[in-house]
Amino acid sequence: MINQLVALDTALFVLLNTKLTHPVLDSVMPFVTEQENWYPVLIGLWLALIIWGGRRGRMAAVALIIAIALTDQISCSVIKPLVGRVRPCNALTPAQCRLLVGRSSAMSFPSAHAANSFAMAMVASWRLRRFAPLFYFVAVVVAYSRVYVGVHYPLDALAGAVLGALLGQLAIRLVVGVRQRWDRWCETRSMDRNKSHAAGA
Repeated sequence: MINQLVALDTALFVLLNTKLTHPVLDSVMPFVTEQENWYPVLIGLWLALIIWGGRRGRMAAVALIIAIALTDQISCSVIKPLVGRVRPCNALTPAQCRLLVGRSSAMSFPSAHAANSFAMAMVASWRLRRFAPLFYFVAVVVAYSRVYVGVHYPLDALAGAVLGALLGQLAIRLVVGVRQRWDRWCETRSMDRNKSHAAGA
């Protein structure tokens, strides 16, 4: 079963990477796939949540940091070494894989880029729901770019997307849970003070 899944994944990779291509995408995808190119957008989004997002926006900004930290650590430090899947650019022949970016010796499963992108989309959509389609569109394009440029299999990108969405939701729940506990603690303290003042009066 696993061998059949790997074979299907490889065949789909070859189709997307070597057959369904276009010169415009050959120029665009290497730019899209570089995480550093998205840093200004990510920083701008984070600042916008802090400055104009209100209380929920600030919570989302904290959740965004937590989500990206989780996706990076879990995908790169836990799952990749555990699975040990070799990247297609290092496992396949040049006829089976077009490599459009620099070669990496890191493991392939899951795609950390896809995980980070979907974690960001999940958290940002929680506060900015009207822009959710845009956030997820960007996340899908980034995930697809990893296959197109030759550094990940489709299953790597899919697994990264699922992982990122789950960890993004987890980060939201953590932040909301902490905030609710803080609010209850503050409310209890306020009630205690009021009781003390009433008793003293």
